[in-house]
Amino acid sequence: MRILFFLFSFVISHMHYAQDCSQTSTNFIPLADLGKNTFEGFTGGKYPGGSNAIPSLHYNNGLELSQQIQPLNKGGETDISNGKIGFIVLGFSTAAMTGRYVRNMHEIINTDSQLKIIIGAQGGRDINAMTSEKSDYWIKVDSALRENDMSAEQVQIIWLSSSDVQAHALPFPAQSNMQAEKYRMMLQNIKRYYPNIKIVFLSDRTYAGYIGNDAGPQELKEPTAYYNSWAVKWVIEKQIMNEAGYTRDVIPFIDWGTLLWTNGETGNEKGYTWDCTDAGKGGIHPSAKGRAKEATRVYLFFRNHPYTQKWFN
Repeated sequence: MRILFFLFSFVISHMHYAQDCSQTSTNFIPLADLGKNTFEGFTGGKYPGGSNAIPSLHYNNGLELSQQIQPLNKGGETDISNGKIGFIVLGFSTAAMTGRYVRNMHEIINTDSQLKIIIGAQGGRDINAMTSEKSDYWIKVDSALRENDMSAEQVQIIWLSSSDVQAHALPFPAQSNMQAEKYRMMLQNIKRYYPNIKIVFLSDRTYAGYIGNDAGPQELKEPTAYYNSWAVKWVIEKQIMNEAGYTRDVIPFIDWGTLLWTNGETGNEKGYTWDCTDAGKGGIHPSAKGRAKEATRVYLFFRNHPYTQKWFN
């Protein structure tokens, strides 16, 4: 009851006007709702074959890895009494905003948790800032770890939501394919920098139909957010299918995080919607209402997922 009351109070509405509220929905169908049907010849669903169920082998691999997650000291050695489990939020500004709400929820509800949520996501830094191992993106993540008295050796879980501004002019499926390749490069860096990483959860982007007409933000407007869902789907499927460059000896184990894209006010089959008041000024970043709404969705995902529920309860 305490948890439900807290989550309810977290979603108090704060009205903000987006720059353009005219595009309340699209003709696109969320991946999970699309299922075995197709979009431009490609089968939907979160996983191969139009399924929304994790393939059993992939699920068992993830479950096995999740059982290896344990508190570690700064040297990466098991320390059940005083160790910490590093959980990093990566991506751009929207991930950082949502991540802060998730962290606050976790710290209030789980006051004695050994799971430490670190915000490594950075404003204005999309997937292109994460593909090079020499990028200062990773230096700033390390700084965030140090500020929280944590080390790279303690990081075992990552949640990421990002996009690719450079690919915005490409049609589908080229745009999604380009993003998938950049995700691969980014995931290689994660494996390189965090030797004890067990699971990386990938989320897509929030509905982006409310972004206004300024030149820069336009690069993130629909359909790029919807195409990002396909990029995430294909990256995960490539690992499931053991494609070269996506196997676990090259990148970490990956699986879906929270599905964030929904068809605006129309929403998805489960009733999850994203209206103009959920989007903040300019339509790029979520409003306070939208951040709380999205963060509640993300928090409950991790609280209930078999891979992570042990550390969120």
